[in-house]
Amino acid sequence: MIEKINKLTLPATILIASLILGGFYYATQVNKQKSIERQQQLELEQEHKEYVAKRKLECYELYKERDEMRSNVEGYFYREKGFGLFESDDVCVVIYENLDWKEGDPLEDKTFTKEY
Repeated sequence: MIEKINKLTLPATILIASLILGGFYYATQVNKQKSIERQQQLELEQEHKEYVAKRKLECYELYKERDEMRSNVEGYFYREKGFGLFESDDVCVVIYENLDWKEGDPLEDKTFTKEY
């Protein structure tokens, strides 16, 4: 009987050790994959930030250009894609003073919009 137990001990030990090593290997691979995905997400966020910064600078330059051309420029803003009501947003809006414009009138009468 002791001989049977001795014969089974080595294979059982190998099996348990293999399961433990396999578990550690699997956990390592899962951790590595999550790390890669986090890095890719950070890169996408950085690209988006750079894109928005570039568009805001272009919008400011457009505002300054229009302000030099006309005396009735009131302000500007950049609305990034996915921000606000419409997915199609990615626009620079320069706002002009329009003395004939009244609350409720369309904004097109008071703005210049550049889409990207």
